Amino acid sequence: MASKQILREVYLAKRQFLSDDEYELRNHQIKEKFISLLENYSFNAIHTFLPIISKREVDTLRLIKYVRTTRPEVQIFVPKTLRNGHLENYILNDNCIIEENKWGIPEPVEGDLSDDSLIDLVLVPLIISDKLGDRIGYGKGFYDRFLEKIPEAKKVGLSLLPNLDKIEFIETTDIRLDFCITPSQVYHF
Repeated sequence: MASKQILREVYLAKRQFLSDDEYELRNHQIKEKFISLLENYSFNAIHTFLPIISKREVDTLRLIKYVRTTRPEVQIFVPKTLRNGHLENYILNDNCIIEENKWGIPEPVEGDLSDDSLIDLVLVPLIISDKLGDRIGYGKGFYDRFLEKIPEAKKVGLSLLPNLDKIEFIETTDIRLDFCITPSQVYHF
């Protein structure tokens, strides 16, 4: 487990050291690849994390804006973390009020709960992933528990950093991605 934690720390630090210009460029490249993915698949409801910009997460707000502009019929759901280790999801609409929680994570504090069974695409936060579809997240298991409940949904990781060849420290509870979008390419597993 210590080795997984070391990878987490190393790649969080690499992300933090991206210059503002490099961070902007990589987000733009991910958006362009996300648009290509959307052109090849049809989705009705997308779940996405809201980015912690201070931790240099992929800026999903620009992806949300793109979906709202080009596919207004697609519902967008955003998560709230619960004390029991699960996610509760809200429809991102005019009733959805977003605030940062005590960890600096933007999440709904009020709004309309989603019907998770409608979700057919999940944008998964991660720190680093590999070329097999495995990923390292923040280590709390929120997304693994959530993804287990919606096995039919396509799971798309978003990574500002290139994928590793193979992560050795995967656990049986870790849910594998279907796709991973990096600035340089889209991996399909």
